Amino acid sequence: MWRYSKASVRGTSHAKTDKPCQDRALCRTFDGPGGAEVLLAAASDGAGSASRSEEGAELACSMFADAVDRHLKSGGRVEELTREFCETWLGRFQRAVRRRAAQAGCRSREYACTFLAAVVCKDAAVFVQIGDGAIVLSEKEDDYMWEFWPQQGEYENTTYFATQSSAKKAMQHSLHAGRTYGEVAVFTDGLQRLALHYQTKTAYGPFFRPFFSVLRRLETAENDRYDDSLRKFLDSERVNERTDDDKTLVLATRMMPREDAS
Repeated sequence: MWRYSKASVRGTSHAKTDKPCQDRALCRTFDGPGGAEVLLAAASDGAGSASRSEEGAELACSMFADAVDRHLKSGGRVEELTREFCETWLGRFQRAVRRRAAQAGCRSREYACTFLAAVVCKDAAVFVQIGDGAIVLSEKEDDYMWEFWPQQGEYENTTYFATQSSAKKAMQHSLHAGRTYGEVAVFTDGLQRLALHYQTKTAYGPFFRPFFSVLRRLETAENDRYDDSLRKFLDSERVNERTDDDKTLVLATRMMPREDAS
């Protein structure tokens, strides 16, 4: 069974200007065909310059989870979460944002947010990304790889947002059938300089190993306590010295602790 944890914390730059944390995240499991457990890990980073971006981030995660839930409940398989499925979700999300913007008397860009999601079952996985941040995976213990490198926009220090008219073109989608992933990490751009090694363009294993080592031993009753520990780490001085942005990290494993593995 999957064991997972997530945390989002406000960046120091937002604390100085009294802005809220504009990141949002979601992690849950569903019953797939035949009762197989399906993991969904998603994160969204609201644009710092957009006044309602945390609402956009929350809506992106919840609407994607609802779409996946409906798909699985109707008998759909993870392998059928195609690019077309994700484009349909994106269209619904953008229409929902336009309705909210009209009611609030503002423009859709005020809800601007990135989006990352991993949907993983026993022998298949689907990954979706619009914008920066990254998804990191492992098929075997302590061997981590990224799925999409963080997207940079047309200009330096810019990226793509799910609210943009060009989001469908920018969206990255991949399907891996017959692959078994034991661990997944999803994180927003506030952590990408810590979790990715830019010189070698690799996932930085020493960042992930301590988290997953503890998570593999976690009992369900300890979830809240681990979430608190993860939140404290993300808001620690040593992390804030490296990044002043909002930070979100979602972790999930179904690997057994090494001493228990057979």
